[in-house]
Amino acid sequence: MKVARLFGVVLVAVFAMGALLASTASAIPKFTILPSNRAFTATSGLAVLRTPGEKIAIDCAKSTATGTITEVDEVSVIIHYLECQGFKNAEGPCTVKNAVNGTAGLLITTSLRGLLGLIDPSKSAGILFEPNTGKVFLEFAALTAPCTAPETAVEGSVAGLLSPTGKSQKTGLITVLPVSSTGKQEVTEILTLAGLIKPKLISFGAAESTQEQTAEVEYGGIVEVD
Repeated sequence: MKVARLFGVVLVAVFAMGALLASTASAIPKFTILPSNRAFTATSGLAVLRTPGEKIAIDCAKSTATGTITEVDEVSVIIHYLECQGFKNAEGPCTVKNAVNGTAGLLITTSLRGLLGLIDPSKSAGILFEPNTGKVFLEFAALTAPCTAPETAVEGSVAGLLSPTGKSQKTGLITVLPVSSTGKQEVTEILTLAGLIKPKLISFGAAESTQEQTAEVEYGGIVEVD
């Protein structure tokens, strides 16, 4: 009898956990309306990468991105940062470019995966960007005087707010911001269908970096995120 009761308790716990996981998964934002053309573009004004520990800032006047919606909760995208300049200890500007076959002023990310997710405690819709393969987000060449710094790989992931939700339209907004009071990224946790992720960008070996950028998204047709 005790074994039967114990087995019943275990079943109840398993069903309760399953219901909780199902409820959590259903709350994660997804594309509930998708266009036949799943391609999209995104543009932004000023985009900034800061590494306070190294007193380095990379300022790009604008960015463009091209991507594709690959799943109801996922996109694939590559970002081009344009008219970029480097600064160190407030000195500069200095030439910035990709580490391999770079063009001055241009930084191109690796192929990135964007995962829709839920940001706590606001319960806002968000999106996480991480490399499709490996850890490298982008690589830029060594900075020369007066911004002397070694070639570095920016590794890891970053997340921002995604809006609007609950509306059928062809445009959207992605906002990636740091918190000025702490110097850390605003979104430090995001719950995706792949699990709870704590995004962080690392450069120069171990120094944490932050990104600041607001991008306007143009989809290939009507979409809706819920």
